[in-house]
Amino acid sequence: MIDVKFNCRTFLNHRNQVVVRARWNKKRSEVGFSIGLHADPSKWNADTQRPVRGSTHVCGQKRIPSRVINDRIEMFLVAIKEAFVEFGLKDIVPEADELRERVNEKVGRVEDEEVEQEEKPLKEIFDEFLASGKKERDWTDVVHYKYEQVWKHLTQCDPTVSLETLDKDKMLELKDWYVKNQYKNRTITKQFRFLKSFLRWMKANGYPVKESAIDCQVHLTVTKKNVTFLTFKELMQFYRFKFAPEHKYLDKARDMFCFMSFTSLRYSDLAQLKRANITSRGIELYTKKTSTPITIPIIDYAQEILDKYSSYQSPDGSLFPVPSCQKLNDYIKLAAEQAGIDREVVNTYFIGTQRYDEVHKFYEIIGCHDGRRTFVCCSLAFGIPPAVVMSCTGHKDYQSMKPYIEVGNDTQRLELSKWNGKDTKVGIITALEGLNADQLERVYDFVKSIAKKT
Repeated sequence: MIDVKFNCRTFLNHRNQVVVRARWNKKRSEVGFSIGLHADPSKWNADTQRPVRGSTHVCGQKRIPSRVINDRIEMFLVAIKEAFVEFGLKDIVPEADELRERVNEKVGRVEDEEVEQEEKPLKEIFDEFLASGKKERDWTDVVHYKYEQVWKHLTQCDPTVSLETLDKDKMLELKDWYVKNQYKNRTITKQFRFLKSFLRWMKANGYPVKESAIDCQVHLTVTKKNVTFLTFKELMQFYRFKFAPEHKYLDKARDMFCFMSFTSLRYSDLAQLKRANITSRGIELYTKKTSTPITIPIIDYAQEILDKYSSYQSPDGSLFPVPSCQKLNDYIKLAAEQAGIDREVVNTYFIGTQRYDEVHKFYEIIGCHDGRRTFVCCSLAFGIPPAVVMSCTGHKDYQSMKPYIEVGNDTQRLELSKWNGKDTKVGIITALEGLNADQLERVYDFVKSIAKKT
């Protein structure tokens, strides 16, 4: 006699049919049995794998109590257990067809009622996943688009990919496809996280996904993310720069960037900002990305921009004339170039095992989101507590703020270095205080002449 190890799982399929799935032979073999009853998803407990106790479920024209469904589930579980015992007594590890036939006989079925979803195309399963995400987790269009990109890449790698072929080898093949098409390792790693969330969803919903695909590790070198932002000096240089009259569009783009730098707003929140969002407490709104309620005090620089656009009239009550995100990014780059925001920035990344080091002028890479980063990094450098900064940005945990805090600490050290040489400065001030008016005038003229030369 052999002891055939097996396990069973009960779940609802895409048509809300109650399904009992048996797995054995180290999970290489499996069979799904529809018990012939439906259940309401809102009255189904995924943890206990049973309908909620005392609930009632509509099945055709009938109303089926939970106890009837439970009894039916138990009947199948007993039949499966008995079948494995019988095969074990004969020293047989059954094939899928053999177990299906034996269980169906025990529960009084004549025809094979294997669950239809095992034959469902992977694309249909993926569409079901997208629909559930939007319905159950309130996915935004942006999140929906990211998952669609994952599917696009997977099918570009292998147009015939299926649930059966999606295993570890296929995952590694996909990694090689990304590298061959010059995707950065950071992007590849992110795309694999999205893909694995789909695989885990399939597993949780009873689809026969390969464990090797879920466990597959891509092992790619990912460099620390480079946090780009303007220092306070650069921000003031940009903010005070005077554009030529024919470049009013650049003046507006600069103002939009600086307003985001003074308030921490994302582009999506800037674009939807209304006059009604401006209150005596500051800017009050629910962020579009996370639906988080935030209140941001309006500092003097931000108020200057609000005053500058106070006469702007929009049919929908928008506070600013905000162009599309792409156009605004393009205009900000042109504006930053004219304003001399040309500090060099090194970006290091890997594609596969190949390292790349790119050097850019800041105006070449600056974009809308650098405004938000500028707010965070400058605020931290000024010594504003991270908790206060987070209350303005809507960050929910310190982990998401960690890259900014590290950069803020570096900037803070640079600012505090101004303490160095303090004795020299005090000595100069003391000497100047001992000069008469004529001597001070000569010193002033001398300094002025040096300034002209430099």
